[in-house]
Amino acid sequence: MAARYVVNVQILRFCAAILVVFAHVGVEIENKARATGQAFTMWHPLDWGLGVDIFFVISGFIMYYLMHDRFGVPGTARLFLMRRLIRIVPLYWICTTLMLASILAAGSMINNNGIDPVHIVASYAFLPWPRADGELFPLLSLGWTLNFEMFFYFVFAVALLLPKRLGLGLLVAAFALLMIVALAVPPTVWPLRFWGNSIIGEFLLGILVAALFLRKTRISRPVSALLVGAGLVLAVLFFQTGSYEYLPRLITGGIPAVLITAAVVLGNPAPDGRVSRFLALGGDASYALYLTHPFTIKIFAAIGVKAGLPLHALYWLGMLATIAGSLAVHLWVEKPIGAALSRRLNAGRARAPV
Repeated sequence: MAARYVVNVQILRFCAAILVVFAHVGVEIENKARATGQAFTMWHPLDWGLGVDIFFVISGFIMYYLMHDRFGVPGTARLFLMRRLIRIVPLYWICTTLMLASILAAGSMINNNGIDPVHIVASYAFLPWPRADGELFPLLSLGWTLNFEMFFYFVFAVALLLPKRLGLGLLVAAFALLMIVALAVPPTVWPLRFWGNSIIGEFLLGILVAALFLRKTRISRPVSALLVGAGLVLAVLFFQTGSYEYLPRLITGGIPAVLITAAVVLGNPAPDGRVSRFLALGGDASYALYLTHPFTIKIFAAIGVKAGLPLHALYWLGMLATIAGSLAVHLWVEKPIGAALSRRLNAGRARAPV
């Protein structure tokens, strides 16, 4: 990917993570408000989970852009999966282990804290499994999105074994069939209901954006602004009209997300400067921000309430704390681990017989 467009994508990743964090910090402060009898109400013009939809579209874009000319090449699928595992697994396992330790230590202070060995194993394996309250969330509840990510990586790796046209056809057909079957099966067949959620179609939307990018499709700043505006307006309309209750996520989240992503990716590159570089760094740390912010805000909120901070100040300071914490985790934990594992992978490939 041309370096100047990497910045665009990374800035969008940071913004997507901020949307999710914005909501979760608000929920935590609302909980503190109820506990202390203070006034604080989270602002909800749209579903802040739109950040997840944008993440999925970006994921489809990046995977296809990076691998579009590697379909059918021997060894590509295995290398692709190994690199994705190196990127996703270490920090997720660390955070899952922290959550498990928190459940064991805090007990009743943590919601849905039933201990089920099968659920624990499934959480580490990126497999959906009902927790104590029946919901299909892993130990680290926001890890549900990574269950979809890993599923996409696996199916995409299978597609990479084939010639491009056949591989992409298989990918689209498999996801379409899953979405159709999920509508027909009863709730008791929860694995198919989970994997067939229409949200998986957002990865395909990302592949579509990548195909446009590879065809040199570019749009002007006014058109980019129009697409972003349209995406946000649709997101607000879908949420305010309750459309999420009866329309599939592929429509209510996917359409706004693909409009916004296309606007950023196909538009003019972000201007070089300190602000862009900082936002791009935030994009580098977006995975760490997504995984660590629940821990950061709970600790920060508890300390802030004891210190007597006003809840509105606590909210914005909490946002800053989650960003600072994620940058520290990215630079001092995630990045060194990833670099070490990548060196081992590359060394293993170098020693492999020709």
